[in-house]
Amino acid sequence: MRTLAEDMVLLAFDDEGGRLPVRQSLAPAVRGALLAELLDGGALADRAGTARAAGQAPQDAVLRRLWEQVGAEPDRKWLHWVRKDGRESIREVLRGLEKDGLVEQRTDRVFGVFPLNKAALTADGVAAARGVRAAVAAAAEAAGGADAGRVALLAGIAHAGGQLAAALPADRRRALKDRLAALSADAAPVSAAVQRAVQDLQGAAASA
Repeated sequence: MRTLAEDMVLLAFDDEGGRLPVRQSLAPAVRGALLAELLDGGALADRAGTARAAGQAPQDAVLRRLWEQVGAEPDRKWLHWVRKDGRESIREVLRGLEKDGLVEQRTDRVFGVFPLNKAALTADGVAAARGVRAAVAAAAEAAGGADAGRVALLAGIAHAGGQLAAALPADRRRALKDRLAALSADAAPVSAAVQRAVQDLQGAAASA
């Protein structure tokens, strides 16, 4: 089974799967997906707005590394962990997707000197990404209260991190704002930290 972070990265690819858009918001969204999975699975616990390691070490290497970091620095706020090592987490998730045959990566050089890593979906990856987008859209469109389950959790974190554009057009996101807010609230406290991190990045970009 793929992790929520892997599905978050798949969700970020364009429709053809040939481009992973460069978005500052993707890093906190991926970190949020990792944290939410650990919290949902009982490997992390919330203590008055801070994260604590609990349970047994996860089998997935990326999740286990984060679990170990939280265990080494108990009682850090969720925002700290959402902000920490975001780009490295994306690279780790991409390597996992590449190992599973869903992503191909290559390194180009800008002006023949500066390395630029590029990632594209394979045919299997395109199919997987379409499945993720369809599942997230279905969770968002569902009537009634927020649904339990991994897809609803992914949708809630993706909404907090501004990563729903590929799954839902802008008019549907506006029409479903209450539903999306409910999904995001169900992903608390991680979703609140993701939203704050994205807002801070946007504010910094606007003032630059």
